[in-house]
Amino acid sequence: MEFIKEYQKKLNEIYQKEKLVCLSDWGLVQFDNKNALQFASDNLSNIREKININGKLDFLVDDIIYSTSQDIKFSLGNVYLYKELGINNFLKEQIISQNKKIIFSYHQTLADRRFFFYVNTCFEKLYNYWDRIGDLLALSLDLDIEIKNIYFQAVIKKIQTSHHNNKSIYLQFLKNFSDDDYQKILNRIRILIVHYRQKDTYFRSEWIRNISDKKAIAKLQQEKDELPEILKKQMQLTVRGFESAILLIGKND
Repeated sequence: MEFIKEYQKKLNEIYQKEKLVCLSDWGLVQFDNKNALQFASDNLSNIREKININGKLDFLVDDIIYSTSQDIKFSLGNVYLYKELGINNFLKEQIISQNKKIIFSYHQTLADRRFFFYVNTCFEKLYNYWDRIGDLLALSLDLDIEIKNIYFQAVIKKIQTSHHNNKSIYLQFLKNFSDDDYQKILNRIRILIVHYRQKDTYFRSEWIRNISDKKAIAKLQQEKDELPEILKKQMQLTVRGFESAILLIGKND
């Protein structure tokens, strides 16, 4: 029990230092001076009675605010935690071969292994979050999409082509995000992690391929160093995405 308290205390310090916030941080994340739950409740009140069959709408909002959003924050907090505890730096680990050639070694630390675990997890949780946003939009706007085809990008495309509110500034944000960050960064990397190679495997294989190439190793290390900030930006976009989705639904008249 004491370990859990100390662990959470350390994570809270990281959250504050890195300014990591999620939708359930009531005092830190607000929309029109309302927390996420109040904001959603107010803007979804006109459709709630119609579509909240068996609590479906309420459970979706709950999943977005209390589960997926918090999971992203927790995963990213651990990325920063294990980075702080000592991940490997490819450039600082090297040996000299018998023919005086530099070979970059990689004796992975436990912190490094955990770092990559949470990097992988964070990309998956971000995808999970946007998938729920797609579910919420499809349900609330009564989109004609088969259940198996409801995912974020498909929903955004459907709204653009079939909905009378397709000029909305809120839809424009979601479309721009879908075409840019989601497609080019978040989902592209998520697909690689889930279907091909996890990030730790990718970095290990790239290290092996370039074990004596300092320029390539330096580039690989830079790519590794940038991962937390890439994930932080994606986390920040989830807050704006929630606001845009809720207002797109609420102002759909």
